Amino acid sequence: MVRHGIGGGPLLSPEQREWLGLSDSESIRVLSTSGRTITLERTRGDSAAFPWDHELVLSAEVRAFPIADCLHLVHSAAKSGFLFFENESHEKSVYLHRGEVVFASSNQVVDRLGECLLRSGVISLEQHREAKRAYTPRKQLGKILVERDFITPRELWNGVKAQVEEIVRSLFSYGVGAVRFWEGEVRPDNVVRLSLPTRRLIAEGLRRRDELLKQLAWLEGPSVRVHVEKQAGVELSGTERALFQALGETDDFIDACRKLGIDPLSGARTLNHLRLRGMATVSEASGAVAAASASGARGSSDADSVRKTVEQHLQVLAELAAPVVAVEGPDGLRSRLGKVIEEASSRFPELLSGLETGPGGTLDPAAVVDRALRFPGDREREVSLVFGELLSYLEFELVNHPKIKEPELFLDAIDPLRACL
Repeated sequence: MVRHGIGGGPLLSPEQREWLGLSDSESIRVLSTSGRTITLERTRGDSAAFPWDHELVLSAEVRAFPIADCLHLVHSAAKSGFLFFENESHEKSVYLHRGEVVFASSNQVVDRLGECLLRSGVISLEQHREAKRAYTPRKQLGKILVERDFITPRELWNGVKAQVEEIVRSLFSYGVGAVRFWEGEVRPDNVVRLSLPTRRLIAEGLRRRDELLKQLAWLEGPSVRVHVEKQAGVELSGTERALFQALGETDDFIDACRKLGIDPLSGARTLNHLRLRGMATVSEASGAVAAASASGARGSSDADSVRKTVEQHLQVLAELAAPVVAVEGPDGLRSRLGKVIEEASSRFPELLSGLETGPGGTLDPAAVVDRALRFPGDREREVSLVFGELLSYLEFELVNHPKIKEPELFLDAIDPLRACL
């Protein structure tokens, strides 16, 4: 049982704290309750009172509802509030007033002001390093840069604005994570209040994501290798440091992302910053080296794994379709499944756009595997997500078909196959 202590905060038993993964300095607070759900918030130290005492009105998983859709919804409704995104160690916040962005923050090194000024060419790498050496928590980096005449106050203002825009645009490179929005007038502490066009930031963010996808497709090439300067990573932290260290052990970018468990798109963005700071270089082998790399263990293993994932899903798809085809013939299901694929292709164009169904709704494994191997991202996850949707549709058809009297028997028979997905 969870009891409420002084101020309404819940008193938790040691077992409950362990189950929730709370440290000694953390607690929880109840955000909302309904007939079926209870939403809790993790609080730290003296922050038991939520700084924006407003209602949580939006909570979504990015895999199902992309951040662009969530932000567009808030913008179109002209809502004021605080949008918070998190994915593992990545946390980013966006403050909005009547649907327009007024500020943004991030806990990622790559999103700090100095890094943003460096990427835009406003300061040099040496100026950046000198300012970081003089930095203290009580003295902001921007002030140090102005005091040393590295930038003007006007350039600092433009830099803060560019930093906020970059943080918002970077959100669209995440394919997984959670996004939440608290409605109400909010004002971030100790920062200037900007007024940035949300619609433009969404469009720019989506274009930046597409550019990263193209870069990622190149980085996935079997002949592309990443090299890091062994002694250069001492000033790194967080994701940058983790990726730098992983690339010190393997020169394969995708392999490094897989070992770290980070999203390749955000990894590509981090790699760009490492390259800008002279800590990493990317090269492409040629001739015999490229040929050897193309037939290397990683490429072969990766292709085999993707092929197996595709074949398993298509086998279950065929098993679910068979009883329906047996009682009504192949044409009806083929037409209905074709429409489902056409509708889903707007969300998954790389795998489904223009894909034709065969007799009884069957799909050509070779065609699907070829598309999956060219997908610039987590291929197995995307295959499971796309064809999981088709499997759910066929299962619905099977269970609700008027001519199939005992659909549970068919579902029980394919349980071993589904367990392998």
